[in-house]
Amino acid sequence: MNKIQLLVLFLFLSISISFAQEKKYVSYATKKGETLKSIAKIYNMSKKDLMRLNPGVSKKPKPNTVIIVPNKNFGKVVPEIKEVDEKHYLVLPKETLFGISRKFGVTIEELKNANPHLENGLKIGMKLTIPKPSVTIAKDSINYVLHTVVKDDTLYNLTKRYQVEEEDLLNLNPLLNEGLKLGMLLKIKPLETIEEESEQELFSEKINFDKELNVVFMLPYQLNKLNDSIRIGSFEKTNSLLNITTDFHLGAQMAIDSLRQKGVKINVTFLDTENSNYKLQYLVTKNDFSKADIVIGPLFFDKAHWVSKRIKAPVIAPLYSKKQDSISKGNLIKSSPDFNVFEDKLLSYMEKSYKGENVVIVNDEKTENQSKLWRIINKIKAFDSIQNVEVIKPKDGYIAKEVFMKKLDTLGKNWVLLISDEIVTTYATINNLKTYAEDVDISLFTITKGRNFENISNNFLGKLNFVYVTSEFLNVDDENVKRFYEKYKSKNYTLPTNYAIRGFDVTYDSLLRIASSTTFNSALNDGKSQRISAIFDYEKKLFGSFENKGVFLIKYTKDLEAIILE
Repeated sequence: MNKIQLLVLFLFLSISISFAQEKKYVSYATKKGETLKSIAKIYNMSKKDLMRLNPGVSKKPKPNTVIIVPNKNFGKVVPEIKEVDEKHYLVLPKETLFGISRKFGVTIEELKNANPHLENGLKIGMKLTIPKPSVTIAKDSINYVLHTVVKDDTLYNLTKRYQVEEEDLLNLNPLLNEGLKLGMLLKIKPLETIEEESEQELFSEKINFDKELNVVFMLPYQLNKLNDSIRIGSFEKTNSLLNITTDFHLGAQMAIDSLRQKGVKINVTFLDTENSNYKLQYLVTKNDFSKADIVIGPLFFDKAHWVSKRIKAPVIAPLYSKKQDSISKGNLIKSSPDFNVFEDKLLSYMEKSYKGENVVIVNDEKTENQSKLWRIINKIKAFDSIQNVEVIKPKDGYIAKEVFMKKLDTLGKNWVLLISDEIVTTYATINNLKTYAEDVDISLFTITKGRNFENISNNFLGKLNFVYVTSEFLNVDDENVKRFYEKYKSKNYTLPTNYAIRGFDVTYDSLLRIASSTTFNSALNDGKSQRISAIFDYEKKLFGSFENKGVFLIKYTKDLEAIILE
């Protein structure tokens, strides 16, 4: 009897060991004082490889943080392999059902059907059964954003949702010529190259003092409108373009002076575009830009784009335009992030932070915002464990208090995402939520804090744990900011406007990068930098522009502090 018991025990242990050895990665709970570097040493791997396995995990994780590490016993015993229609997969940190489904070419529904335990949410280290895909995906499809056709999808809606042209969809999906069909898997557009945040480097200045920089400014000074009789009047507030140009110029000049004090050699040419297309064409024709290291301006994006198509020198567009999202050109530099960067930043933060909160989206009645609404809903529904997303829309410009009461979870935590730039919808949302703020746990999110928030008290926003994304944030307690304000005021006898700060940031950052690098491409690829109010984190789009991905994620606290979350 004892022999039989020993035999059973031996077989049980053998099976357990064999099963463990089949896993390439296993879960590991960190101990007090351990770092990713020390753990990597234990497993004979580089810290970089361990960080890739565990994106988002701090270099000094808290005790009992669950991470993924290589299985030391992997491969020691080779089990008998049989052909099956299913395989298994170990969930890594930060993975979502959407990402896993795309990785293996299966739908989220197929994953859920094969793994009933997913009802309790996706967890790190969870073992998933990967079913045989019901739809065969071409090998090159993994390089594309994919979409499965659902009820009510149309070509028009898809082009608006994903911001692509119908002709491009038809070229990528020849079967579309026969019409959309339910369940059809479509290639939408090529996937962008994504840099790993954990490996992101900060820009480090390494000035070459022998290098001489040539910079050209193309700004609408409108000197043609100035004469002795109107010179003073032209600088009144009624001429807003002249004020913007003057402020930007003063900030840029201060940046040049600061760099010259460091020892950087800079030759500057100022060209007056007069805000005239005819004058712009004349300047491009009559001036030699072949020796220019960089052209800053024209001020407006469409004109900067026009110039970039006619000269070879790098052209930096200094201000944001709604038109820029769909425009990309090899020597054009977008110093302001596209709108999708704001959206991705907020949704990425929400996905990482999601712990079962009740999600409510408030949208307006604008037709152009409906595709944005459904695009965001689809992204949020890909969050792990999310069960439902509620949507609130105004009726005749009004949202009744009872509507919010029905949608909010009065006992749990609520995330309210406002997708609207309308003042009426914004006011209605804030006024309704503030009545519940004392008794209900509410966090208000929005992609950008625009003019619709101008007259809303920060006190209300603090009570609602307000979170938003911005490309510019001024930390008045920062010593560099204080010094900048003091120098600017002593030189210009006034405080800097936002345009003056923008002029300084764009000029200082771009010239310092060029002075520190051998080539222009390497200058923009040399890491992330933070200036007075802006972050510059450039990324080259395939066959297109260098685009700034640098944004801040800001939260208002109940103490009325604005803090940087990321």
